[in-house]
Amino acid sequence: MQRLDDFMKVFLREHSYSMVKLFLNQIGLTVFGTMLALATAQNDTLLLASSIFSIVFFLVLNYTSGWELGARDKIRVDAGRQRAMPAKGLYIALGANLPNLILALLMGIGILINTKGSLSMTLVCNAIARLMNGMYLGVITLLQNVIGADITAVWWWFIIITLPALFIGWLSYYLGLKNFRILSIFGINPKPSGMTKK
Repeated sequence: MQRLDDFMKVFLREHSYSMVKLFLNQIGLTVFGTMLALATAQNDTLLLASSIFSIVFFLVLNYTSGWELGARDKIRVDAGRQRAMPAKGLYIALGANLPNLILALLMGIGILINTKGSLSMTLVCNAIARLMNGMYLGVITLLQNVIGADITAVWWWFIIITLPALFIGWLSYYLGLKNFRILSIFGINPKPSGMTKK
């Protein structure tokens, strides 16, 4: 148990910047996604399209950050200064998404307790979660309209929408660690920044 505590302290100290960076990506994209959702709210097709665009943009930003971190760690691993940790991207993404998961769990607990105070807590957490996940706002709104769910009954959606970010966190870091670029599948091999042809 002590070794786990020590590992967590070191891990958080070394990677808190990366977690905060991913969280700030989320905050930036939630503003962008919310603005798009408000602008297209009168048309379901446009609302869905704008929400999907915001989600993809958000995941691409996360992928870029994770890949760069994995590529930097590859240099240390190859030099023997660090041991390979393929799941590191998942742990960093999990740390960045902790506020989302906590809000979702608080909503679920509030519904489970089912008192006036706990339901008020659920409504507040739901509002905060929607503000923090504006890129998913269009999809959530449309799904809620389709199934006719009460606003507090969709708390588990805020757990589900963290799964793509966690997967991208793991995948991007792992591919960076292996120095594999997805674009190379299509024959595109972009040069690292700062390199130009002579």
